[in-house]
Amino acid sequence: MQTDMHYYGTYALARLAGFNVSQAEIIAYSSQFVDDSTSNDSDTHLDGGLIYGVATAHHNDQVFKSMFSNRRIKRQKQIWVPFHFLPGGEGENIAQRLVCQKDSVIAREMFENHINHAKKSVYGLHLIGIACHVYADTFSHYGFSGVSSPVNDVRKGSTKCIDVKNTEMKAFITSKLGRFMRRYGPSRIMYYWRKIASYFAITVSGGLGHAGVGTYPDRPYLHWEFTYENGEKSDRNNPETFIEGCEKIYDQLVAYGKNINPAHTPLKSFSNAKKIIEEILAEEVVKEKRINSWRKAIESGVLYQNKGKEALNYDPSAWEKEKAEFPNLSDSGDAHELNVYKFHQAATYHRYFVLKNLLPRNNIVIF
Repeated sequence: MQTDMHYYGTYALARLAGFNVSQAEIIAYSSQFVDDSTSNDSDTHLDGGLIYGVATAHHNDQVFKSMFSNRRIKRQKQIWVPFHFLPGGEGENIAQRLVCQKDSVIAREMFENHINHAKKSVYGLHLIGIACHVYADTFSHYGFSGVSSPVNDVRKGSTKCIDVKNTEMKAFITSKLGRFMRRYGPSRIMYYWRKIASYFAITVSGGLGHAGVGTYPDRPYLHWEFTYENGEKSDRNNPETFIEGCEKIYDQLVAYGKNINPAHTPLKSFSNAKKIIEEILAEEVVKEKRINSWRKAIESGVLYQNKGKEALNYDPSAWEKEKAEFPNLSDSGDAHELNVYKFHQAATYHRYFVLKNLLPRNNIVIF
């Protein structure tokens, strides 16, 4: 999924689930920031304090430059597996168990744990936002693994749109590979095609694993199909899986609200908002236009009744600016109040829990 869902869709679901504007903003920002926190960097304060960033994704050029280094496997296990392709745990061998499955038992265990941990944590909202991102991705990345593996191989030329009505949008999404080839050079790409396969999806769609199917898994309006290299066919109805994912995330957010306050009440039931959300997801437009649809539905009050200014402008640099200001704080200890610090606390906890506790309990030991 992309910004239209990870921030704007998540924000709308958090508001529907009963969280106020500031709470929903933190949840949604944390959800989207998983895709935008790309550096393992640090800043040192004059008093000796240190703030350390946790990479939860890599941008396109970082992936391409490091794809053939020995670090790539470590990055897959530390980043793509826990944050973008949560393993489903199904299958007879490790490669099969690493394949992401939508709404898996593992995904639900992850969210339940985070709900309980968030209740007693200063970074609770940030952790729930990360959980929303990871959980949402299981509804778009399912069927693919976050580790380089033959299970990700897709038969060339088998990926097809089934019923896209907007011919311009169809041309746009099918041209992604062509633009990627022109950028990096066809001879270089084709020479390394087998090695690039596992990295292709992150370069063109923001997620490692769904090699050869481009941005198709991330487009909520798309009904499409493809064939794995082993001959298995897959029919993907994104509108159905995206609305299913929205409802599941809404339910988890309501559960979190009631966990921290038994009197917590949603603004609106999901069933009463479902039709409007379905209409937004069905729009055959680029994500920027779908973002505008989320904004209009919220600002107009058609999605839910709002009482003031909503947080409808995601700035990917906002929290990075907080981190940059760390050396200028009067006391390094004040950093623990920053959203960016709490996000990295939450990301560190999430990664450790998933890799060291959750996955081993489900017979997956990779770190």
